[in-house]
Amino acid sequence: MNNTRYFPATIATRAMHADMPEHDEDKYWIRVTASNDKPDLHHSIMDPKTTLRNFEADAKTTPGVALKDHHAYRSFGYGRSNNAVLTDKNELMIDFYILKNMEYEGQGREFRTSEKLIRAIEHGLINQVSVGFYGEREVCNLCNREVRRWYWWDNADNDEYCTHKPGKKYDVGDGRMQTATYTVYDAHLKEVSLVEFGSNRDTSIDNMRDMRGVIEEILMTDKQWIDRLREALDIPSIAKTNDPDAVVQTLQNEVQNLREQVNTLTNDAEASKSFRQTRIDEAIKHGIRAYGDNFDEEYHRAYYADLPIAQLEKHIAHNKKMGDAVLPSGRTTSDTHEPPEDLKARLKRRRRR
Repeated sequence: MNNTRYFPATIATRAMHADMPEHDEDKYWIRVTASNDKPDLHHSIMDPKTTLRNFEADAKTTPGVALKDHHAYRSFGYGRSNNAVLTDKNELMIDFYILKNMEYEGQGREFRTSEKLIRAIEHGLINQVSVGFYGEREVCNLCNREVRRWYWWDNADNDEYCTHKPGKKYDVGDGRMQTATYTVYDAHLKEVSLVEFGSNRDTSIDNMRDMRGVIEEILMTDKQWIDRLREALDIPSIAKTNDPDAVVQTLQNEVQNLREQVNTLTNDAEASKSFRQTRIDEAIKHGIRAYGDNFDEEYHRAYYADLPIAQLEKHIAHNKKMGDAVLPSGRTTSDTHEPPEDLKARLKRRRRR
């Protein structure tokens, strides 16, 4: 065991994280997933409550930790950390800045200028890091005893220190075999280095699987793409051809048909909305005619708005019937005024005199 851990990190730029500091004339910023609480190829686990919290604090404390190249000894490195966050998933994210317009001298450097380093990062040639740390306390996860370096495996009679070999399987009872791992407690972050090979197996496999999927899609033939489209889309006309241009034309026609259907449905919806409003107005009109001031127009508009059209038509018919009973339809006035019968008799007697 040693106090460095390789990790296939995600090295991100502002193109991936808008919340990162902005680049300026002097500094170029990157964000590194520096560590986590998963077992690595050293069979070690970083304790999130002590070690990863210490790493976070160390990376945030001025002047930060150095961003180095392969743990170069006595090297100021390419840049320094400025901020760090330990996420809810126990992933340690560290923001580093790299000084621009720098020329590097001395041994242990893959890049001689900062421009070449930044270009390699932006094109994904550098995508893994390794953390260097100190002050650690390492405890075996099988026997809960402290791990000592170099001489513990052969000291089987020593009850003070662990005698398990990390990575080896041991019988833990009931015929169950368990791999020996150990947890790193109380460590502090010394530096983070750019490397070409990582040891966090789970993350490395996931990244390889993602990249493999991208490569497979890039290298797919036209026929393979068409077969995948047939599986994903239920468009019968695609099955009739393996010609890529014809498939593209088929998809364009299908999209155009869908757009026309959407427009038709939209127009129908608008027409239906207008028709409903007209019928609501009709129901309100007959309601006022039937009930006068006792008819609550605001309430009934809200009530009619949620009714199915068939139910709304029943309300219209009912209100109209009640209105006709109160105010019969048809003319109820006359152009000529007929006087009462007694008045007509008196007038007739006067004319005789």
